[in-house]
Amino acid sequence: MANVTDPLACPIHGTNPQNLIEYITRQRIYDSQYWKEQCFGLTAVDVVEKAANHLQAIGGSYGGNSKPTRFLCLILKMLQIQPDEGIVDELINNEEFKYVRALGVFYLRLTGRPAEIYEKLEPLYNDYRKLKFRNPTDWKLIFMDEFIDELLRNERVCGIALPRLPKREILEEAGYLDGPRRSAVQNLLGESQLHEDSSDNDKFEEYVKGVKKIQSLLEQMSGDGNNAAKQALATRSTGISTTDSESNYHGEKSEINTKRKFGEDIAYDPPTSTKNEETTLRPRKEKKKSKNKFGSLFKPSQTQTFIEENSMTSGDNGNYENSDEYWDEQRAKLGLKPLKK
Repeated sequence: MANVTDPLACPIHGTNPQNLIEYITRQRIYDSQYWKEQCFGLTAVDVVEKAANHLQAIGGSYGGNSKPTRFLCLILKMLQIQPDEGIVDELINNEEFKYVRALGVFYLRLTGRPAEIYEKLEPLYNDYRKLKFRNPTDWKLIFMDEFIDELLRNERVCGIALPRLPKREILEEAGYLDGPRRSAVQNLLGESQLHEDSSDNDKFEEYVKGVKKIQSLLEQMSGDGNNAAKQALATRSTGISTTDSESNYHGEKSEINTKRKFGEDIAYDPPTSTKNEETTLRPRKEKKKSKNKFGSLFKPSQTQTFIEENSMTSGDNGNYENSDEYWDEQRAKLGLKPLKK
């Protein structure tokens, strides 16, 4: 009898409230030690007391045997006894015990109507307290606003399949909700907006003064009497004065071009200017005659050079090379006997 739903409980979503938790998970909760020892014969007030004293984390099943957490055990107990809506609202509005609020929020997500869920859970986006969440294998830290967002968006939370929740836009079009969600930050933005509106006139006057100053400077720059300002801007942009250096520069440039055209030597002295000058002409560098240090691959042989030197000294080149005297001299140099006649 301990696992039977209260006879006075109304069906939720057309079924027994305990059926909102899967059969396998429900049987594991019935077999758990915490359910047998701490969840027997509880009333709605006792559930609140157990949640405040015993809950230290939220989550579904954990471990190799998929043991249910205390959080799931108390959720199933609330589905079994079905507390009043006022008690559930007190659980949600409780700001002292964060796990009590998490218990009431999860129960409302399972049993509440869509419009009621949005109206009561969306204000809790402003709760940034940390919650311990027990995964099947490890632990992690989440925030209350993150837990609320998972309940409104995800299909499964803590291993439990949640009832289908329509999107907020559909409920707004159907008339169940009045307008989009109003954030708590909008109140602060409204106060700051009033403060900004009061200072808009001052900002506009400062802007007009700045525009007038810029216009006066532009008029001074465009006037005929401020040539010094124009010259200062020109020297700042180019690095040289605009009176004498430009004329000298262009004249010398034309003279150098004419000399280059006719192949004359250029002896150019660059004009004296500031260090920032970048456009200065430089004379064309003469190419150095590189000496062939290692000789040429087509260098003639020694015998050919010797023959050419002797042929240049003799008067008749062709006859002398074919004469016996020429070949006797060559053989004598090599230490051979003269030819026999």
